[in-house]
Amino acid sequence: MTKTARPFFSLSISGFAALVAAAACGGKPAEAPATPGPSASSAEAPSAPASAVATPAASAASPSTPEPPPPAPSVPAPLASVIATDPTTIQKLFDDTSHASSAALKAKGAAADDPIAKGVRELAKKVAPEMEADGPLATGKLKEKQGLQTEVTLAPGKCYTIVGFSKKVKDLDLYLLLAPGILSGQDTTDDNTPVIGGAPQPMCPVATTPVTYKLAIVSDQGAGEVAVQLYSKSK
Repeated sequence: MTKTARPFFSLSISGFAALVAAAACGGKPAEAPATPGPSASSAEAPSAPASAVATPAASAASPSTPEPPPPAPSVPAPLASVIATDPTTIQKLFDDTSHASSAALKAKGAAADDPIAKGVRELAKKVAPEMEADGPLATGKLKEKQGLQTEVTLAPGKCYTIVGFSKKVKDLDLYLLLAPGILSGQDTTDDNTPVIGGAPQPMCPVATTPVTYKLAIVSDQGAGEVAVQLYSKSK
């Protein structure tokens, strides 16, 4: 609209200036040139500014739609209660466990009069009722803030409980870990009788194939001998 009106405004000013000049000289004012009016066609359909005329390229262009972000990797739900949730803390725990010494494995358990093994069995009667020992007994001696590692395999069609015991370690901790750094369960007490998946909520995997986990056995307070046993029963 501004571009169309500007020439007409300039011509009117020129004509007015000519009339003033003629009057000043005492002569007959010259007739101002007639300003051509808009044609019928232009009056009925004024031309649109150039900027408003869409070109094929402009019409074809459309705002690019951002691609949706890739889905987050699926993380298995914990099999038992967990307290630690910070990913950095869990990753460090997994890495430390991977480099820890392995617990000694006793395929048929310890001697019947072994006080540590006996403590495990007595505790299992309460927290893993109707379950049987599954796999070897993991044993070792820990210093305070030191850890051991072992592996446990959980198969479909069964429910599990992990039982630990020590007479001298005041706060013995158990962590069930899955590579590359996932916490699947941990004991939730600060004592010498840690349990993961104890009654009435044992661990009952939903996986269709056996899965092997790392089990971290850590002394948070105190030092001494420790023992840990996996127990299971059919679903």
